[in-house]
Amino acid sequence: MTWELSNLLRAIATTIVIGIHASHAWWFGVNDTTTINGEIFVNTLINQVGRLTVPIFVILSGFAIAKSEDKRPFTIRVFVQRRLWRILPPYVFFTMLHLIGRSQYQNADWGGKGEQIWQALSSGMGDYHLYFLGIILQCYVCYPIMRRWQFTNRRLWLLISVTFLLFTLRWIGATVKYVPVFAELLPHGNHAIYWLPYFQIGIWLAKAPTWGNQLVEQWRSWQWRNLFAIAASLELGEFYWLAQMHNAAEDVGHYTRPTVVLMTLLFLLWSMSWQPIKSTVGANIIEILAQASFTTYLTHVWVLRHIDPCKSLGGLWYVPIAIACSWAVGLAIWQVGIIVKPYIKI
Repeated sequence: MTWELSNLLRAIATTIVIGIHASHAWWFGVNDTTTINGEIFVNTLINQVGRLTVPIFVILSGFAIAKSEDKRPFTIRVFVQRRLWRILPPYVFFTMLHLIGRSQYQNADWGGKGEQIWQALSSGMGDYHLYFLGIILQCYVCYPIMRRWQFTNRRLWLLISVTFLLFTLRWIGATVKYVPVFAELLPHGNHAIYWLPYFQIGIWLAKAPTWGNQLVEQWRSWQWRNLFAIAASLELGEFYWLAQMHNAAEDVGHYTRPTVVLMTLLFLLWSMSWQPIKSTVGANIIEILAQASFTTYLTHVWVLRHIDPCKSLGGLWYVPIAIACSWAVGLAIWQVGIIVKPYIKI
């Protein structure tokens, strides 16, 4: 893993996340659980195979925070200042921005408003995309301890084995009604227990980079690509099967599935086998997109709400329009932030 690849994956993941949210109205099981056509298939492909993006974001977050220790030694004060300060203000701001627009909040008394604010902030569900910031906050809180867990091959395979077991038990509990005990014992999908393994892998990619390179060198790029395609097909097939069995798409879940873990890890290894971009212009564009990705992620849901009438064009047209508009707004706001930042004293 390199900073250049990290930038590229950040830009790709942000684009796919926008596509996931934009394709929601047309994916299999939401409005149609029995038939399928080209539009539904394409949007379901984007929506489900794209589920690797949030785990990739968590891996990249672990990589970035651990890699930053190459430039400055770790201290709690600097860690809180540089990491938590970047997450908490936008988390609170966008939570409140969405919350105050709800009629339920506006009609409540002061006690009710305070309760709604607490529930939104503590659950990460102030808006449908803010759960990710809650996940990252949980990972950041654990980082001072996790950074001390040194890499070994044995620990890597132990981590992967335990992770697959955990996700398999959660999947069984959520889908096979004969063993509901697993669903009762294990927490919901936003809990840190499901995300810390990805975060630890990102930390190890920064602190012990040779293991990843050694795994990638076992096969050529096209072989990793084929393995990823197989994993993506398994994940998509599993989704269709469970959507038919449950007669609904939402009940299947998104991230607490072993097929998503497999797909994510294979995509990571495949991406690490890619050839670096030689063009300076191309590298600069990717770096700009990576730097603006967080702003774009935070604002894209508001862009989607404002361009909602474009849904009449259908999913095959609306999704690329949504992606283009979201990036345009995100880049514009990011650029404004770059301009005014020197004049803001914190």
